[in-house]
Order: sequence, then structure tokens, then C-alpha cells
Amino acid sequence: MESTNTTNSSLDDIQYLLHLESLKRYTEEAKNMQRQVEEHARNFVEAKRQYQREFARLVSLSKNINLCETLDAKSSHILDTHVSNTSLKLSEMSAALANEKRPNEMDMRILEECKLQLERKHRPRIKLAKHQLNVASNREALKTLRTTLDNVENGFELSTLATMDQLTIELQPPQSN
Repeated sequence: MESTNTTNSSLDDIQYLLHLESLKRYTEEAKNMQRQVEEHARNFVEAKRQYQREFARLVSLSKNINLCETLDAKSSHILDTHVSNTSLKLSEMSAALANEKRPNEMDMRILEECKLQLERKHRPRIKLAKHQLNVASNREALKTLRTTLDNVENGFELSTLATMDQLTIELQPPQSN
């Protein structure tokens, strides 16, 4: 009788331990899922912020391009159609910002229009190429400077050791044979 109680007690203990282990795994999985959801939410919010920053930059660029075109037109007055067209464009852009679409979904027509405007008025590639050349030459100069400094340090260390060896030889008492 005692052996059946011990066996039942052992089985109950094993079942209880299995239950505790399953609860532990469940809570770990729930925490892991919560962490993943929070991470995805942070990524989404950061992507949305980045999209809004880029969109604001494009709006500013579009405004500057329109101002440039207006100044290049050399007309003394601004046409009412141009003002209403600008107002329409601004309302379209604000509607696009207020839309709850994912930030990576863009209207291809607007994107192509921005690319065309960038190609016509804005030439960052030329400046970028110049900056890249400057950075490359600066990196090469820094690399050369580091190599030179390493060589000077090594030479200084070797000459110091040689001088110390020479001084040690000179300071040793003469050996009598």
C-alpha cells in the first residue's frame, strides 16, 4: 500500500513539475512575443518617422523648385492657375501624409515626378562625387600618416634600444683576462 502511495505521489510530483515547466515555457513565449511585437512597433514607428522626414524634405524641395521655376519664368505676376495648382498639390501631399498606409508604399507617379524634378534642378550626384573623392583622398592621407607615424615610432624605439645597448656596453667594467 505504501508503495502505491509513493508511486502516486511520485507521479503527482512529476505531473506538477511538468505543469510548472509548461507554465514557465508559456510565460517565456509570451514575453518573447511581447518583445517582438514591441520591436516591430518601434521599427514601424521609426520607419514612419523617417518617411515623414523624407516626405517633408521632398515637399520643401518641391516648393523650392516651384519657386525657382517661378523666378526663372521672369514674369512680373504669378498666375492664378499656378497658385491653385500649388494649393491642389499641397492638399494632395497632406492627404498622403494623413493616410494610414505603410510608409514604404508611395505613389509611383509622384515618385517619378520628384525624380524628374531632381534631375532637372538638383545635382547632388556631382557634389556627392566630389565629397567622395575628398573623403577617399583624406582616408588615403590618413592611412599614409598612420604608416609614417608607425615607422617613426618603430625607428625611434629601435634607435633608443640601440643607444641603450651601446650605453650598457660602454658602462660595463673592462673585463680582465
